[in-house]
Amino acid sequence: MNIRNIYRVFLFQGLWLFYYSPLPPAQNVLCDATTLEDFFNCYGGQSAFSTHSVAAVTTFIEADNALQAGNYAQAKTMLDNLFNTYPRGSNIWWNVFNDPNGANLGTPHAYYGLRMMEDIIDHGLNGVPNVPAKKAKMKIVLVGCSEGIQPTTEAELQNGTGPFVTHEMDPALKENDYRIVRQSFDLFSRYVTAITKGALAVELEFVELDALCLPVAVTTTLPHLAYSGIQPVWDAMTEEAKDSTDWWWILYPSHVPEFPTFDDEAFITGGMGADYKGGPVFIIDDKWVVRKPAHLGNGLYSDIERRIYLPQWLQHEFFHHLYRIYPELALEVNGHDWFDINFWASDFEGQFESDYYSETLHKRLQVNCTPLATKLITRVQDDLAAQYSTFSMDELTGPYSLDVIQNPWHEGNIIEENGEYFWKNNANVQWKVTPDFVEGRLETGNDCPYPGEDFFIELYRTVEGDYVPGAISLKFNTESYKKRSKLIRETAPIEIVLGDFERVPNLNLQHTGNILKTAGQFNWQNDAGDDWSLSPNTTDECFSLGIDSPTPGEKFQLVLVETECDIHALGFKYLGHYYWKPKRTASNGAPILVNGIADLELIENFGTHTINLADVFEDPEGDSLLLFVTSEDPAFISADITSQQLLLSGGAIGTTSIYVMALDANGGLAVDEFKVQVNPVSSTNEPASKINVYPRLTQDFIHVDGATADYNITLFSVDKSYQQSIPVSGTNMSIDLGQLPAGMYLLALANSNTGKIKVLKIIKY
Repeated sequence: MNIRNIYRVFLFQGLWLFYYSPLPPAQNVLCDATTLEDFFNCYGGQSAFSTHSVAAVTTFIEADNALQAGNYAQAKTMLDNLFNTYPRGSNIWWNVFNDPNGANLGTPHAYYGLRMMEDIIDHGLNGVPNVPAKKAKMKIVLVGCSEGIQPTTEAELQNGTGPFVTHEMDPALKENDYRIVRQSFDLFSRYVTAITKGALAVELEFVELDALCLPVAVTTTLPHLAYSGIQPVWDAMTEEAKDSTDWWWILYPSHVPEFPTFDDEAFITGGMGADYKGGPVFIIDDKWVVRKPAHLGNGLYSDIERRIYLPQWLQHEFFHHLYRIYPELALEVNGHDWFDINFWASDFEGQFESDYYSETLHKRLQVNCTPLATKLITRVQDDLAAQYSTFSMDELTGPYSLDVIQNPWHEGNIIEENGEYFWKNNANVQWKVTPDFVEGRLETGNDCPYPGEDFFIELYRTVEGDYVPGAISLKFNTESYKKRSKLIRETAPIEIVLGDFERVPNLNLQHTGNILKTAGQFNWQNDAGDDWSLSPNTTDECFSLGIDSPTPGEKFQLVLVETECDIHALGFKYLGHYYWKPKRTASNGAPILVNGIADLELIENFGTHTINLADVFEDPEGDSLLLFVTSEDPAFISADITSQQLLLSGGAIGTTSIYVMALDANGGLAVDEFKVQVNPVSSTNEPASKINVYPRLTQDFIHVDGATADYNITLFSVDKSYQQSIPVSGTNMSIDLGQLPAGMYLLALANSNTGKIKVLKIIKY
């Protein structure tokens, strides 16, 4: 069977619309069943349904009951048993598409919800506990009435005629604290929390617009619509209400002509829209949650049917929205592309619509670097006004484009002409834009070909969900035009470096401060009261200091780290010293100094001295570490790190401090400070003192740096039961302790020329 013969889909007035082809007329069944037994009795008993259908419906209801009680393992067993008999994605599910006696059990029966439950179960059994959940604030709007011409016959339907009628909201939607609306949304709400790995919970608020009467109409051509638009709803809402809402579900009184002559007609009454911020807007008539439309069944919904079917409708519309806000993934290009199996990616399995949702969720959306929970919060954040106040128009100039470019209108530039700013697209059409940074938008005027549509500045957001006051795109007409210049490595604005810094070593108030941005200007302000202007350079990844600084033209060279999904500025280097930001996530442990480097005494003109840093630091989470070094006096002793080897170079007589720093990608910092003293050549020098032995706590190897042929090295246990002479094999040598039992050992370093001996403790684990 070709799935495209079952589904009919349309894009109309910005809405994705969806319905099934008409089914044969069925008897009128009014069933208020709340249990499986009552449900089957309403529709002719279990014998009226196939064994497969009974198993699917029974598993759905019983597993959902178990989930609501928190019995995830029990629910998993139920689903495993069902899918072992009727494998997910197999042709056998085509046998449960048509519903007997006017019931509506979804298509295939209960299949969408069962697949949603898989994610709910997995999250319940394997999810990280106590994840802080953000709230997606959803307003469910109940419109008081609708009015318009409604046909009563086929002739009137074709001619667009009929009586003018007014419909009132079905009171069933408001009864018992909106029971049937909540019931319709319940499974889907739990599914949203599961697929965001517990990071998002949908918070419902009901809004009754009893005084609003929505104009509606029935179209004369296929697909028949019993709908007009929801602009009056937006007009009735306050700006504060619209700004503070992420999701919407708008229900209005049905205008579907319900006369026997239309029993085999399907009327589209809504779908998936978007608000001005790009947030999802579910739209449907009130009867959609009360009764089965003629093309889906007959009679009022029982609780059993509503629990099974409404999550299916919500999931369908929701994935339209997900594919829209991840255009770079090209999961829906021309609308409902998944109905053509040839569109499916080669690594996708299954064949049904809900299979496609599951495959795209797990193999594309959840592994995307912009988390679902972050994408699904669209309300105007109260703290963003301060972020927008840092902008200037000059930083917004340059090229922008959609991720999927289909025509020259999808690419353009913000340009400046005679002190005014314009959007000019690649079709050579331009219109004026005026900044309103208080609202975070660029307002358009009468010359805009899209009346009333403004550009909204979209701020960069870290994987942790924190906003950065740097533009990453401009949203226009619900689509994001990505910024294509003035970004670090084409992904992040230079504003990721903003914040507090502390130098290593921190010796005075000039060594702590912060980088700020005000009205497009960057400044360094230290705690000593200095204020220096900075000019950003994203190409060289640095800031150049202005003439108001003591070192004009010098650079703050950024230290950046790229993770799988983000780029972070850990700090910057200025005049040979590093200035570090605090770590971003407090719960991620910082690196630890485990084997500090002992102070060194070297002989003048020593040339180069090498120290292995492999065992100096550890990270409690096992994170990879970045190593940096600073010499307090680089003209005296220069210090560099190559492949975990610290190279000290110099030769003049004197003393300085060396700072070796280890950082993880989170910005956690550990510092090892040691002194290097360079002595003149003299017979009174202590030869053994220039030998460096590390680590003292070891598993298998210890390293000896600086030994010469003049030395005799002996390793022995403290009880003298073990003793071994170690031949000197070079100035950088290793001693293998792997075959020795754990315990304390002594390492004796004896100079045959001077007779001096140094004895060190070594602990073998």
